[in-house]
Amino acid sequence: MHSLTLIGMPGSGKSSVGKIIAARLDWNFLDTDTCIEQRHGISLQALIDRVGDPSFRRFEEETILDLKIPKRTVVATGGSVVYSDAAMGYLASLSTVVFLDAALEAIRAHIEAEAPRGIVGLAAGGLEELLQERLPRYRRYADLVVPCAAETPEEVALKVLAELRTGLEIDDR
Repeated sequence: MHSLTLIGMPGSGKSSVGKIIAARLDWNFLDTDTCIEQRHGISLQALIDRVGDPSFRRFEEETILDLKIPKRTVVATGGSVVYSDAAMGYLASLSTVVFLDAALEAIRAHIEAEAPRGIVGLAAGGLEELLQERLPRYRRYADLVVPCAAETPEEVALKVLAELRTGLEIDDR
């Protein structure tokens, strides 16, 4: 494994866990939401409000496909990245994809603590419906699924690293 991509719902801890994993492996860290904000000069929520969900998903895909991701990088993605086969194919070609399968209650608590937050598709049917819609996509693209509920980001990071060391070889040289 040369890089690692974390996917999952908003509030599942991808950025927090990704930073911890990157630090432990002495790898780079890249947050695709930050890349989108920098590229467009606006917050995710403001961009979603301005252009709508379909256009935002296109911007997300374009941003990811334009990224030059070096080896030994942990990539934290936006929760909606799984709507793009092209973006997920690109990320999968460069990395092992790990789905942080967080419990609905943990997601809700995290999102409420950090509102407002840019979430594609939330207005249509609420968080539970969005999770049910995305679950098959997350599972389809994941090389590894790591269930997480009430663990701290540090505990989830250690869980991910343990699973990777057991099931896959980490190239941390």
